[in-house]
Amino acid sequence: MSRFNQLVAGGILLFLSGLLYTLERIALYTRWNAQISTGSWPEEPTFVDPFLNNWFVPLFLFAAIVLFSMGMNATKTTSPSENPTGS
Repeated sequence: MSRFNQLVAGGILLFLSGLLYTLERIALYTRWNAQISTGSWPEEPTFVDPFLNNWFVPLFLFAAIVLFSMGMNATKTTSPSENPTGS
């Protein structure tokens, strides 16, 4: 996997992790607003930790960090014919 592909895959996984986290927070507040409209609601919404509830969020985040670190540490190899200095 090339450096560019690793960075793109890391970016996509980071985006997906953030998107899943945001969608779960939206679902939490939507449910809380639905409880408010019925008249039986808690004072504050019951927060469910998305990192413990949905295993895809930390999985995608960890994979994104690994791919970013691999992409940043990757070096471009050059063949001797591409090296004009002859070293």
